Amino acid sequence: DLEPPQPYLLLPAPVEADALARLGTRVAVGPATDLAAAAHSLRWARSALRLVAGGALPDVPVTWCAEHLTTLWLLSDVPLADQLADRELAPLTRFPDRTRRRLGETLLSWLENGGNSEKIAVELSVHPQTVRYRVRQLKQAFGERLEDADARFAMQVALRASGLRSRVP
Repeated sequence: DLEPPQPYLLLPAPVEADALARLGTRVAVGPATDLAAAAHSLRWARSALRLVAGGALPDVPVTWCAEHLTTLWLLSDVPLADQLADRELAPLTRFPDRTRRRLGETLLSWLENGGNSEKIAVELSVHPQTVRYRVRQLKQAFGERLEDADARFAMQVALRASGLRSRVP
């Protein structure tokens, strides 16, 4: 249906990128699904267009949802993502804004790099001693939660969603 304010087109997979680019408008392609799940694919494609407009996804002529499933998932329910961030990152609220941002980026890097101070220092462009100081602050703030795999996973999801949200109005 190409007439409504949000037109859509149902195509058999695979779809040629060149043909879509020739449409002359921004397009999002939902993941290939069977016909019974086409409504889900359409919903994800529409979400992708909103995320492109908000800056969370790259502004390109054709957005392939299959390449951005994690972002679509993390931002599929923004109020819920905000609730998760509020709960999981609550220990950071006691710090001033600037310190909270630095500790948040350090925590995410710490989680992603398995606590390797050298890798974290390179990633954040800071001295390894700065990383160790920040990690001590994080350990004081989060305590035993940093040793719990489920808590670490929830913190990482919350940090990633918050990072994406900072690019979305």
